[in-house]
Amino acid sequence: MDHGDNEQTSLSLDDYLDLLNLAIRLKDRKWQADIIRTLHLMQESQGEEQAKSEECTEQELWQCVDQINERMSALYHELKATDDKDIQRKLLDQMWELKIARVEVFRKIRSIYQ
Repeated sequence: MDHGDNEQTSLSLDDYLDLLNLAIRLKDRKWQADIIRTLHLMQESQGEEQAKSEECTEQELWQCVDQINERMSALYHELKATDDKDIQRKLLDQMWELKIARVEVFRKIRSIYQ
């Protein structure tokens, strides 16, 4: 897919807003703060030149992958630490949502190279 600069930035912004919504639903305040910080950085970098803007977009997507992986790892450790079946089910549901979010971020990264 060939996207213009504004559309590429818009897609990245939409992705972060989706992830922020997921972080809110998961009640993960640290992840929410990380995403909000990234959104502020994106807003500051909007006026930069095209090459640098594209690089930031890709870098931000990879940062998002890292954040998702860190959260999934934390959930995995919580899952292994509890024997409560209800808590395990909730943790597994959260992990599933994160896996879906990670796939979407990878799709956006792949679209940069197509």
